[in-house]
Amino acid sequence: MKEDAMKRKIGLVLASGLALLVAGCASQSSSGGSAAPGSAAPTESTARNFNLSVKCPGVHYLKKKGWSDQQIMQQESIEEQDIPACEQWVQAQPKGYVPPPPAGTPVAAKAPSTGGAPAPTQQ
Repeated sequence: MKEDAMKRKIGLVLASGLALLVAGCASQSSSGGSAAPGSAAPTESTARNFNLSVKCPGVHYLKKKGWSDQQIMQQESIEEQDIPACEQWVQAQPKGYVPPPPAGTPVAAKAPSTGGAPAPTQQ
């Protein structure tokens, strides 16, 4: 008896979580192609630029390792004209560049800085 109640409770919690997930996704999608006020719909060029900013460091790395263009195209799922574009993109980036996260993703909180000195411990 107790096990059946627990199974029902777990099933109810899982179903509720799924319902909330579906409701959240449905409220974020736009209907009829109209974007919500204040939000910019990504265009094909911005999506391509983001795709290249994510893949170009890997393409550059594989090029430095001596991979052929065919191997890189297969591994990274890119087109042949993207390889020279990636090489140009990598050369244009400052040393230590990390591409920004895509729009709509939460930004991770930075760890508090201690100024290089470890915090004193009390015993």
